[in-house]
Amino acid sequence: PARGFRSALVGLDHLAVISEVKRRSPSKGDLFADLDPAVLAREYERGGASCLSVLTDGEFFGGSAADLQAARAAVSLPVLRKDFTVCERDVVEARLMGADCVLLIAAALERAELVSLHALATEVGLDVLVEIHDETELDAALSADATLIGVNQRDLVTFEVDHDRALRMAGLMPAGVVR
Repeated sequence: PARGFRSALVGLDHLAVISEVKRRSPSKGDLFADLDPAVLAREYERGGASCLSVLTDGEFFGGSAADLQAARAAVSLPVLRKDFTVCERDVVEARLMGADCVLLIAAALERAELVSLHALATEVGLDVLVEIHDETELDAALSADATLIGVNQRDLVTFEVDHDRALRMAGLMPAGVVR
């Protein structure tokens, strides 16, 4: 059964942290190429993480389904499959590999695709984190009935970081949405 990613982030008396298991970055290269996902997951859990985010994209991030499975097996925390989810197969694969939550990036999907993939993920028992950048993408996320929304502060064209973007966007989200 899924572990309840969204529920692990609400009702806390402290800041909820989603800790990331990530081997490399396209822009920075190797970060921790030989990491042991289980060891790192246990360290994050001991450090107070609320959830884990595990990169499963191999080409750009050096991740795998095995990384997600090893990390999840080592801890009791809910785990997000962080990958480029663009079709129904990706959603179902996330569930089959043991993810508790799937990432949908609004900028990578048409509105209808976002709505459809969000509904499928919910149907198969996954929580859904919808990543947005601006008001248009927030509107799309809300049209998909998203209740867990993350704001990417990095401009996908210039790669510059806008440190105020998350605060601006959070102020536009309705009550009941986990930010």
